[in-house]
Amino acid sequence: MTGESGTLRVGVVGFGKMGLLHGAIVNGLAGSRLAAVADNTPGLVDVLGRVLSDVARYDDFDSMLAGEKLEAVFITSPTHLHARMALACAEAGVPFLVEKPLAVRSDECGALLGVLERSHLTNAVGYMARHLDTFRAAKRIIAAGSLGRLIHLQCSMYVAQLFGPGRGWRYDPALSGGGVLLTQNSHLIDLLLWLFGPIARVTGHVKSWYSKTVDDFAHAYLEFSAGLTGYMDCSWSVRHHRTVDLTIRVHGENGTLSITDDEVELFLESPTESFAGGWTVLKKPDLFQGVTLDIGGPEYTRQDEEFLTAVRVSGHVECDVQSALNVQRVVEAIYESSAARRAVSLP
Repeated sequence: MTGESGTLRVGVVGFGKMGLLHGAIVNGLAGSRLAAVADNTPGLVDVLGRVLSDVARYDDFDSMLAGEKLEAVFITSPTHLHARMALACAEAGVPFLVEKPLAVRSDECGALLGVLERSHLTNAVGYMARHLDTFRAAKRIIAAGSLGRLIHLQCSMYVAQLFGPGRGWRYDPALSGGGVLLTQNSHLIDLLLWLFGPIARVTGHVKSWYSKTVDDFAHAYLEFSAGLTGYMDCSWSVRHHRTVDLTIRVHGENGTLSITDDEVELFLESPTESFAGGWTVLKKPDLFQGVTLDIGGPEYTRQDEEFLTAVRVSGHVECDVQSALNVQRVVEAIYESSAARRAVSLP
């Protein structure tokens, strides 16, 4: 699975913010290097040639895929191109990591899922919040059953991003798939599915305020298959949140658990094998276990390392196309519920 030097040759399509981030991580990790870039932004390929002279440059993704012998590809293009590009990689037998969200609509991914089910090709989707230290610690607490049976949930995603009409493809639902619920809050939905299991039923409401065609606010009542119920709220138009702020609070028979990017607060009525009764507070610096390099946040390095390690051994990444499809279907059910003004069940 590696080139003659034993180093993975990696391609990136879409060399904006996320493409630059993944390309830098690939070049910073041992055992991988950025070998090719594809981007059709006028003039960008020429500019890249001045600083990345040893990287093959293309203004067309298909030409890069056909012209280079790549062992992995990072897809960081606009959302409406994700499914097509991922399918092209899958059909060529090239492992890929596609940025979130997976697609504009889940029904775009049928052919892709079919190829992956037959080939077992390594694939990943960029829900990097699973690699945040605090949420990883929360996963261990929940999996250990310390809270007992889970009863009620409150969660939110806020960021101060949009306070006027947005411009570009992100605000065109045909190209982005939707507004804050899909493009930003899909991180939170992925965490909920990862922590608490499948969602069986949703009742949703979305609002466009600054935008004309996509949602700026979204709210949903969630009913999980395991019996947990609760509320989710999100917006990219809430002031005083400089960066994405994720919060999950869950109430269980034996206590409560509150998780943010910065800390985990656990309260237990009775002690368990892993935790004493009363309060336990775990701070982000205390949970940090280190990374090889930090470009944009350690969660991105962990995500990329996991994917590239799986590529070398033809292995599986937990956050794959199938899990991202589950996120997509929850989002679509919330949109459907809001439009129909009724609860919607998920298959």
